[in-house]
Amino acid sequence: MPTEYSPCREIAQAPDEEANIALVRQGLLGASPFLPTLAFSLDLLEFYYCLRRRHPSVGTQGFAKVISAFHNALYYPKLQEKLAAAFDVYVDLKERLQKKTDVALNRVGDNWRALNGCPCCGFKQHNEPMLVPARLHAMDGNNSQKRLQGVGHTDEREFFSDYFIPPEQVDTFADEVKGTRRTAPATGPPVPDSANEDSDSLPTSNQPATKCTDSWQAANASAMGKSVTQVFEQTGIFLTTCRHGIVEFVEEMIKSGELAKYALASLDAIMKTYGADQGVGYDIGCSMDSTVRSTSLSERAAAQRLQLLVNAFHGYAHNRACQLKFHPLYRFGIGIEDLETCERIFSWLNIVARNIRHASLYHWRLFLHICLKQWDEDRYANLSKFLLDNYRQSLATIQEYEYELTAFQKLTGFAQDDFERWLIEEAAYLEKAQDEPEEDLQQVAYVENLLSLQKAQEKYGSITTVEFQTYTPADFASGVNLRPAALRARELERRAAQRKLEIAENVVSDLERRLGIEDRWTTTTPAFIVAREAMDKTEFVRAVEQLEGLVVQRLFELAKANISGTGYKMRKHISHAITRCSAAVRKAIDKYNELALLQSPPRPTFKYEDVANLSWLADFELLKESRSDILDRPWSSLANREAATKHFKVLRAREELVRLNVEIARLQAWVDHEDAELSDSARILRASDPLLAAHIDRLRCIRRQVNDNHRKRLQQIFVLPGYTGDVFISVESSTSVDSSLHDDAGDGDDVEIDGDDEVNEEVVRIGDLIESLSVQ
Repeated sequence: MPTEYSPCREIAQAPDEEANIALVRQGLLGASPFLPTLAFSLDLLEFYYCLRRRHPSVGTQGFAKVISAFHNALYYPKLQEKLAAAFDVYVDLKERLQKKTDVALNRVGDNWRALNGCPCCGFKQHNEPMLVPARLHAMDGNNSQKRLQGVGHTDEREFFSDYFIPPEQVDTFADEVKGTRRTAPATGPPVPDSANEDSDSLPTSNQPATKCTDSWQAANASAMGKSVTQVFEQTGIFLTTCRHGIVEFVEEMIKSGELAKYALASLDAIMKTYGADQGVGYDIGCSMDSTVRSTSLSERAAAQRLQLLVNAFHGYAHNRACQLKFHPLYRFGIGIEDLETCERIFSWLNIVARNIRHASLYHWRLFLHICLKQWDEDRYANLSKFLLDNYRQSLATIQEYEYELTAFQKLTGFAQDDFERWLIEEAAYLEKAQDEPEEDLQQVAYVENLLSLQKAQEKYGSITTVEFQTYTPADFASGVNLRPAALRARELERRAAQRKLEIAENVVSDLERRLGIEDRWTTTTPAFIVAREAMDKTEFVRAVEQLEGLVVQRLFELAKANISGTGYKMRKHISHAITRCSAAVRKAIDKYNELALLQSPPRPTFKYEDVANLSWLADFELLKESRSDILDRPWSSLANREAATKHFKVLRAREELVRLNVEIARLQAWVDHEDAELSDSARILRASDPLLAAHIDRLRCIRRQVNDNHRKRLQQIFVLPGYTGDVFISVESSTSVDSSLHDDAGDGDDVEIDGDDEVNEEVVRIGDLIESLSVQ
């Protein structure tokens, strides 16, 4: 292998395992526990550990090839196996050191990380105002982190992570939702019953005429199908995070899709760990709210005032009645939080998917654990940026919308109380709205079939009339073509028209019998006129639903178009899909506008630019209503609804300021507490355990740089015009590096980097570090 100073060295065989101890003292780690012949430098393993945490797609094989190429050595497969073995030992040593450090810092006990991982959520201070909800969470499932069944079966090791809820604890909720099954989307294929055997599944909403669950269909067992769940042992993960993005709990989805038991287990863990007044965002929170009330969690959820909400972006595709009850915009105390945190984490975790698909269960959990730890560290480094950005956004919202609302109120005479009253009136109306009576539906069907019968009679009459006109003596004399093939074709056409006429006549007769109609309706019959108007309204509602579905589909495609890591071919495919969908949306708008003018009263028409506005999705249900008194009410006006929306955004922005003031005080207290805690622990341990003390002292230096950066950003918040919280004076460490270098620490997550450029940069960094290690 390489030179004498290479980070990967061949060594002479040693007589026993004590050789590894001697190697470690020299800064090397053997590739086997007994008689090692190859060792890797600890610096190299630490570098790969850091690289793997920050760029999980770099596997051991690729890294081993880079080492070989850098040293102009021939790569051989055994090198990758030995590197993986040494890396496993090194990671195990790191985990053992972390546990020992946690004991020294008294960071032990059940759920310590979940309780204290986010200081903005958990580091409560004396005399702080009470927040309701006390904490905000988001939960969702993702099916990218699959693991093939049967792979790595010889690896019997078990990896414990305090992120994961044990599968046996999750399975206690397996029988809570038997018999409820999420329906297949209207545009998709029917779901076979066999796909749901022996498994609970995501609930359907109990609200009337809702499509919430269908609009945001996750990868449940029905959607996945048995072929997928039989191939994979782990089919993904179910995640729970705080509003700042720090992970709280993770569950393995085993041989199934996103079942209700995972959500119930997460809610159970949230209530046990964090207590009362918790707010949880879920893409089908409306359905889950009904489900919780029918499970063993019902009484505890009610006693602890658990609030279930729908994520902001997902919520815009739910119906209006659902939005008024579950959307964060209309819920007290939520602030400007969108509860879409899980989607951002999944975007990061998708990078590791390719390296854990064929991994053993030990490595599957291990590499997810490593990635989650890095994600949490990055989110901790971004806490002060989160607070600063949200404070600025809230102040800007208040300043902009309050000015517009004041002008609107002067122009219209409406007051703020009117906006609140409109919301109550609209919710009450939608709650009382019911489906059309069965008799009305049958009368509409009768009219539709009468019109079909009329068309069938006209078709059959036109064929027989043409036939009699064709076969006259004069036509025979003029040489009409009477070849047998032509005669057969005309006869087949006549018979087909006759069959359609007979079928239409039978259907109409059957409906007349059911409805008790003795005299067949005509176009002048009063009942026919009423039913025809209802039929026109039904056609209009279908046009609205088609337009709504196309707009939601367009949102899906736009959301996917800019996902980091999407390949060129997929981006090209999505681009074509957006173009096609846009054309379909324009065609649907034309159809809607044509039917809107025929309604009584006429509905408003729209341009393509109008439906491109996301907030307009909330008005689809209103367009379907036909009662003129509803359209005359103030809350049905699009301008008034837009003003009301801005009013609620101002309310949520003011609530956000209150929550941010509390979180700012918590973060300020935490950074001072942690710096003192690490310093005191290192000082106390210097006499009894100098090596552990040195490690904690190194950790203190790293954390002090991050905490000093927090202090700088907090000082920026304190001087913001409009800041309403307490001001804290904090002094940065005089021994830390220039804090100006850390002004943007952790901000890189907001910038998309092209995948190829990122890989090239990583390879350059690998070469620079290995070169520096080689000359030491």
